[in-house]
Amino acid sequence: MNESKIAVRYSKALFLSARDKGQIKEVRSDMLFVLKLSAIDDFRDVIDSPVITNSKKRDVITALFKDRVSDLSFSMITLTVNNNRESFLTGIARCYIDLADDHEGITKVTLKVPVALDEKNRARFIDIIEEDMNTKADLEEIVDERLAGGYILKVENLYVDASLKTQLRKIRKELIKS
Repeated sequence: MNESKIAVRYSKALFLSARDKGQIKEVRSDMLFVLKLSAIDDFRDVIDSPVITNSKKRDVITALFKDRVSDLSFSMITLTVNNNRESFLTGIARCYIDLADDHEGITKVTLKVPVALDEKNRARFIDIIEEDMNTKADLEEIVDERLAGGYILKVENLYVDASLKTQLRKIRKELIKS
């Protein structure tokens, strides 16, 4: 069974259980915590190690998650260890977050800007997207100083490149062409 199928199956089961118990948002924040931990190399090394026994991995999982996540999330996490699927935790967390966002009507939005936005401009971007697309926006802001000005916006399959870097590249092409 490939990785994506395993992650999808576990995340769907977790989502259905969370929905039945009215804990979708709580489990979503638990899965965000799993993603944060998964970004730490030491955690990944323990989880992915074939040398470390399942009982030791269970001890690590218990120490890290027992008092920080809901009982439902903790049960799923320990289930992955018991079934030797702990290396799929990151994929399970991502899939669950996608399912929860779809259920809540939340759209992921990526905005690249040359400098960090202040709260007022960030709120304006979110308001415009939510109004135009009739959705709730989950805005991820990425600061990329190479843009020099403007922005690059990605909403689902909509891509808007209004960056100064791209505009200058287009002007340069036109000048070379002439």
